[in-house]
Amino acid sequence: MTDKHDHLDDFELDALFASARKADLEPSPDFMARLFDDIDLVAAEAPPAEEPAVRGGLFASIWDAVGGWIGASGLAAATAAGVWVGVVSPSSLDNVTSAFFGDSVSVSLFASDDVLGVDG
Repeated sequence: MTDKHDHLDDFELDALFASARKADLEPSPDFMARLFDDIDLVAAEAPPAEEPAVRGGLFASIWDAVGGWIGASGLAAATAAGVWVGVVSPSSLDNVTSAFFGDSVSVSLFASDDVLGVDG
């Protein structure tokens, strides 16, 4: 594929940019009048701005931070799964924890007959 555009050298580009700098950048007064007429027309047709809704208290802020019903349902599902794993404790989970942490050891801090540890 060939480029169909003529390439300008540095002198031609400098001349082009210099002429662009000298150009009048102010819009014509006729254009500005038509623009402001359009703005007034659109502003007259726009509905009035509504007042912002009154926000709730602390619970509403927390509810928004969680994500509303969608976030709360995700948190409820995660909580239920955590409780289930904590209560049921599948044997495969015991195998994984024993592989990482070793076998569990229980240490008795008090004698078996001294529950409150008051005997010397």
